[in-house]
Amino acid sequence: MAGLNCGVTVALLGVLLLGAARLPRGAEAYEIALPPGSGISVLIKPGTPTLPVKVCYIIISTRWETKLSIKAGESRVFSFSCQNPENHFVIEIQKNIDCVSGPCPSGEVQLQPSTSVLPALNRTFIWDVKAHKSIGLELQFSLPHLRQVGPGESCPDGVTHDISGRLDATVVRIGTFCSNGTVSRIKMQEGVKMALHLPWFNDRNVSGFSIANRSSVKRLCIIESVFEGEGSATLMSANYPDGFPEDELMTWQFIVPAHLRASVSFLHFSVSNCVKKEERVEYYIPGSTTNPEVFKLEDKQPGNMAGNFNLSLQGCDQDAQNPGILRLQFQVLVQRPQNESNKTYVVDLSNERAMSLTIEPRSNKPSTDSVPGCFVCLDPWTCSTNLTLTPGSKHKISFLCDDLTRLWINAEKNITCTDHRYCHRKSYSLQVPGYILQLPVQLHDFSWKLLVPKDSLSLALVPAQKLQQHTHERACNASFSYLLASAVPGQDLRFGFFCSGGSIEQIRVKQNISVTLRTFAPSFQQEASRQNLTVSFIPHFKEDGVFTVTPDRKSKVYLRTPNWDRGLPSLTSVSWNISVPHDQVACLTFLKERTGVVCQTGRAFMIIQEQRSHAEEIFSLEEEVLPKPSFRHHSFWVNISNCSPVSGKQLDLLFWVSLTPRTTVRKRRSARARP
Repeated sequence: MAGLNCGVTVALLGVLLLGAARLPRGAEAYEIALPPGSGISVLIKPGTPTLPVKVCYIIISTRWETKLSIKAGESRVFSFSCQNPENHFVIEIQKNIDCVSGPCPSGEVQLQPSTSVLPALNRTFIWDVKAHKSIGLELQFSLPHLRQVGPGESCPDGVTHDISGRLDATVVRIGTFCSNGTVSRIKMQEGVKMALHLPWFNDRNVSGFSIANRSSVKRLCIIESVFEGEGSATLMSANYPDGFPEDELMTWQFIVPAHLRASVSFLHFSVSNCVKKEERVEYYIPGSTTNPEVFKLEDKQPGNMAGNFNLSLQGCDQDAQNPGILRLQFQVLVQRPQNESNKTYVVDLSNERAMSLTIEPRSNKPSTDSVPGCFVCLDPWTCSTNLTLTPGSKHKISFLCDDLTRLWINAEKNITCTDHRYCHRKSYSLQVPGYILQLPVQLHDFSWKLLVPKDSLSLALVPAQKLQQHTHERACNASFSYLLASAVPGQDLRFGFFCSGGSIEQIRVKQNISVTLRTFAPSFQQEASRQNLTVSFIPHFKEDGVFTVTPDRKSKVYLRTPNWDRGLPSLTSVSWNISVPHDQVACLTFLKERTGVVCQTGRAFMIIQEQRSHAEEIFSLEEEVLPKPSFRHHSFWVNISNCSPVSGKQLDLLFWVSLTPRTTVRKRRSARARP
């Protein structure tokens, strides 16, 4: 250490027997000292650079090296020739623990040396424990436990646990794990190898696990998975996606709260070619009189299990010439019990004043005499085939039904403004309440009736995600859509169905409207977070509806007049405010040459107005041919106003807007202008 200054020398005198001391920051020097007999070794080696980088070296005295190895009983002082060694090197710290020739240590495993004083490199701590076959080793993981991940998956925080076991001289990969899961313990015999990978910026200074001595587990391993509440866990057989060791046994123990139920589903599996025994899975299920319950991998696996249970995978003796591969990836889903008469659901409408909820049979699934009854119960003695829950109370319901897909939910809620001075500029979120989503019955319709004082206020609807209008040319295929229709008595005005994933940013309507969220698939439960409309009360305007549209640069936007199937109602006026980005040109195209409308009274006309110049083009929809496809260089309005048409000669109109880069249009025009 002759080359170090006095301050650094004094600092190094304080280094403990086991550990690493970082010298003053300006010196950028480190010392790692490993005591004799500790079983610890350190290796600093080149990592895998992600980008072309300048060469960096490890400086040891006067030598410049690309690798540094430190064994137990050795001490090294070193520095780096670059300012960012984390882009060039990684560090591995391995501790070998011999439980064959001596007692096996137990208790919390320490990080040695501590990460707080090591060079800021991507670090891997490895514990290699060798033990006799008669000794069981148990790894206990502190909260929040571990989550197994499959090949190619990464952990969000970069902290990864690789765990392996042994079968004689063969290493068996138990799995790769991240934090925040259900795996609390792993029991093995004949030794274990645990690798903890920490990114260079992570300052974690604890291993997060402990080791305990146990008796032999008499199998490859046992993985314990603890569920604190509802959730799921995906787990894999050893060596996945490679083959499970021949004729081995692996067990998973699941700890499930008594009030919840567990179901097992196999996500991916394959079987080997057996010459002796048979590959199978075995369950120890609470309450079963025939434990273990034996299943083939291709069988439908158990569901709705109450309490703790075990699952074991048993291999076979494989054909030496054509062994095949036994592998398994499965999911355990823990949730509230389904289809049980003793399960009670709470629907809290105590804070609601204008809402009703009805659970009833599906209209397309009529019951027959051969189908068991399907009842909804308000209490154990009051059951019926349909039930309407009224606002102002908290309701407890249960189901007597063998198949809950035979039922669905319809709900309606009124949002009313009676005083425009109070409601002006107020807004409300239109979302399906959580107490409906937690019911085991699919939601069919949830309708909001938005009511405003006549000629005083209008309504604006703004979606969380821009909307697409359902048309034959571009149909909605999501699990839910919104149906917008007038709620004015006697007015037959349906604006249409809309789903997320389009170009409509806002819809304004003149007066009362009904917004109905309609679901089309059970997957709505998973996509429910995408449904959110915000309604605001705004100053009154005269048009029946105004759509604000910002076209997608990559696809056409299809738009159509309300009441497409029956024609635009008499004397109805609708506008589209279409934004054109400054670097784009919009092409406006109509589906038909003529509308076919015949007016009994009044006139039907269309106005196209560029918003910058305010120049208007007016077309008579009864007499004139609709305009041919035309380019629009600036944002523009399209307004369609109907007359009182003759029956059978209604007005319906479909048009679309597509965007083209302004430079592309110029090039096309220049090419046409050349002789």
